[in-house]
Amino acid sequence: MQRLRVEVEGRTLEVDDERVLRIGRAAGSDVQLSGTGVSRAHAELRPDGAGWVLVDVGSAHGTFVDGDRVSELRLTRSVTVRCGFGGDDATFTVTPVDELDELDERPGFEHTVVLAAQRPDGGPDGGPDGGRSGPDLMVVAEGREHRFAHPAEVSIGRRPDCTVVLTDRAASRLHGRLAAVPGGWTYTNDSREGTYRDGRRVERVDVRDRVALRLGHPVAGPEVVVVPLLSAQEEERRINRGRWARRLRVGAAALVVAMLVAGGGGAAVLLADEEDRPGGGGGTAVAAEVLTADELARAKVATVLITADSVDVDGDPVTWSGSGSIIGSDGLILTNAHVADPEAEGLEQQYGPIQDTNPDYLKVALIEDADDSPAAPAYRARVVVSDGLLDASVIRIYATIDGRELDGRLHLPTIPVGDSDELRTGDDVTVLGFPGISGSSGVSVTRGVISTFLDDPVLGKRSEIDTDARIAPGNSGGAAIDNDAAIMGIPSATFAQEGSNVVSGRVRSINAVKPLIARARG
Repeated sequence: MQRLRVEVEGRTLEVDDERVLRIGRAAGSDVQLSGTGVSRAHAELRPDGAGWVLVDVGSAHGTFVDGDRVSELRLTRSVTVRCGFGGDDATFTVTPVDELDELDERPGFEHTVVLAAQRPDGGPDGGPDGGRSGPDLMVVAEGREHRFAHPAEVSIGRRPDCTVVLTDRAASRLHGRLAAVPGGWTYTNDSREGTYRDGRRVERVDVRDRVALRLGHPVAGPEVVVVPLLSAQEEERRINRGRWARRLRVGAAALVVAMLVAGGGGAAVLLADEEDRPGGGGGTAVAAEVLTADELARAKVATVLITADSVDVDGDPVTWSGSGSIIGSDGLILTNAHVADPEAEGLEQQYGPIQDTNPDYLKVALIEDADDSPAAPAYRARVVVSDGLLDASVIRIYATIDGRELDGRLHLPTIPVGDSDELRTGDDVTVLGFPGISGSSGVSVTRGVISTFLDDPVLGKRSEIDTDARIAPGNSGGAAIDNDAAIMGIPSATFAQEGSNVVSGRVRSINAVKPLIARARG
């Protein structure tokens, strides 16, 4: 396919694929022009296999080339196109690829800044010994790699003249920019919808290492990965610095252990405590493991709100909600059977007679912003497998909320599935979900410790976990995670001991549910 360059108002667009370029004042135009003499839909550049054709699409004030009004013109040379007439028109230049090749051979010809930014070799100053001022850059978006030499400015968005052009409608026309700074790169958000890192909205990011960004939505927006590219020598030095840092940490830990041993009895007690912790390695640990803010943020953005509209056994309309955890980037979600599949076989044995009937589909809402509140439902999901005795279901997203089938491009954040057999009483547990508490619509985070493990005669040993973490009805189906942010169980119910004010939260252990997950993954 013949390539085409379009230059307008200081911007340059290069096209090398077969798509029609719309020209006009409308905000969705591929080549957007200003001027009241320009119609909203003014003209089009159409590929026809042999090249490109400029077509006026019924504009009010005409399309002109070399002073002549044209309705259709095959492009065989570089031309300046004027849309409208008089002093309120607009112009742009169109150059076919054959003429681009001729221009490149002319002495003193230089590409525009936008095109220079796309050169992967970095030009005369781009090599490791060429005096560059920072690392080159690789941007991975929608399955394509883009490489840039330092220094450059890179624009990202749906606008055709962006350096990295996206097709996902969640991204803005001009969503953000990557600018070279001494020693590295800086990303700046230019959109109203926002740019997100680990589920949190960011306006500016200093790119010193690999960074993954979501555009327009913290979960469902297109992912753009930005990676500084160091020379082989620089990368080797960076790796060696990391090795030395790890050695220093190990040495420091060994020194602390040696000092404790020299301290006698008190030290022996401390080391024994460390050995009793899950994963304790003979007393070498020097600090208790905790759930970090970044780990918690990643788990929260993979927690979803599930709602359903159905009827009860008497035929009256009913709506309910619960929570779920994304365990597959393609839209596989773990939840309770009483949330997703109230008619699941065996559920009646757990909770008594069935009150509700299964809905036609489940509605899934993702986290929308840094306040952790869910967006309006974005997807439809259906049950893949259920087990009423386990009170567990695995569902899968299959369509947008308005019923359009998905094209297979879901890349959702996930929560890893852990190993509940590694848990011990006294271990920390964090429960995530949408409790539906009055005045709150966001993800709740409650923390507690594991009190004991319960053995169900049907489901097996340690199939249920008792914890003092608060679990509200809407938390059902969410995630109970450990300090590695892995799912250890599904919050399922609350339990009050008869004659006691103590209420505990019950969690279905993840190991009891793993065979069901394996069936769903097929």
